[in-house]
Amino acid sequence: MRILILHNLLWSQYKSVVFEKIAQTCSPEDDVLVVQTAITEKGREDLVDFDVANYAYQFPVRLLNRIPLQQVSPWKTTWDWIRIILAYRPDVINLTGYSEVGTLPVLLLSKCLGIKTIMTVESIENLSARGNALANTLKTTYKRFLIRLCDGFFSYGLNTNKFLFQSGVGKRQILSYLNAFDKIAFHATLPTQPENPHDKPYLLFVGRLSPEKNLPALFDLLKHLPMDLLVVGNGPQHDELTLKKQRESIDNVHLLGTVAWANLANLYQHATALMLVSTAETWGMVANEAQELQKPVICTEACGCANDLVIDGQNGLVLSDITSLENIHKIQQFLADYPRQQAAIEGFSQRNSQIFSVDRLAAEMLTGFQHLAKR
Repeated sequence: MRILILHNLLWSQYKSVVFEKIAQTCSPEDDVLVVQTAITEKGREDLVDFDVANYAYQFPVRLLNRIPLQQVSPWKTTWDWIRIILAYRPDVINLTGYSEVGTLPVLLLSKCLGIKTIMTVESIENLSARGNALANTLKTTYKRFLIRLCDGFFSYGLNTNKFLFQSGVGKRQILSYLNAFDKIAFHATLPTQPENPHDKPYLLFVGRLSPEKNLPALFDLLKHLPMDLLVVGNGPQHDELTLKKQRESIDNVHLLGTVAWANLANLYQHATALMLVSTAETWGMVANEAQELQKPVICTEACGCANDLVIDGQNGLVLSDITSLENIHKIQQFLADYPRQQAAIEGFSQRNSQIFSVDRLAAEMLTGFQHLAKR
């Protein structure tokens, strides 16, 4: 069996550790090739090592470009994919999503050559229903056309499953719906003598400072909470949020800017809880990281990990919004009760972490490849 994985970013440890595990566990007669479009995204060049010799993961990989993803021509990527497919002649292809220009040509070519295709899908219902009605209808029609050309799917959780079901996908076509990251590397980044980076109890946000993250509402929420919020990340709303913090004297919010992944674990370890209050979030891998260190997650229903990785009342809160008085009171009560509930939350998170593991995800993906290749 020959497996071809078309992925976008080389320096993505969330996926790289899974690709490595698949390459390690597949049969000797099987062959795996991962084609990466670019090293990293624009704006993150200072956080990754452009010397590929220092790449930490070992699996057969072909890097197409040594420039940020946004600078790569989609037409060049499409041609590169087609050229590699014709030369490699895989039995099964895994594509990352449906947004690439080359997705349709690859799916049509695969149909002609009898190659099975698996699409990795992150979309959830609330994301697919946004925007202008006509534009949304056209996008939805195109997405469903692409989806119906595929033979199987790797899903990002139960909320993505619902989106796939609405697009006409059968339950048996969904070959995996887990999500995982490199827990070994994450724990290795913890300092041997960890020190609290803040002199007060704090909540933590990690992510891009962009409208869908709902940060203005989160800043307003902090006016009602007796603790600080550390905000890790950068993005287009940085100046707006800085001005809001200053203008409204929200002194318990601290903008830390970009922090390298290797330095995040210590921030998680000393936080009281992670805040993931997006109005649109495909999954939210930061929730996996917080849970790995037994930290509760307070998230909105719009997050893909809600009611899947994060279970309301067990290892965090799942809320419809963070602006209603009722939900503000729920958050206040949760934080007040946390010292008494900490042991139970940590125990649930530890058990849940075993389910969302790299070994289990890689095994399910490999089984999916094998299942389709034999058809």
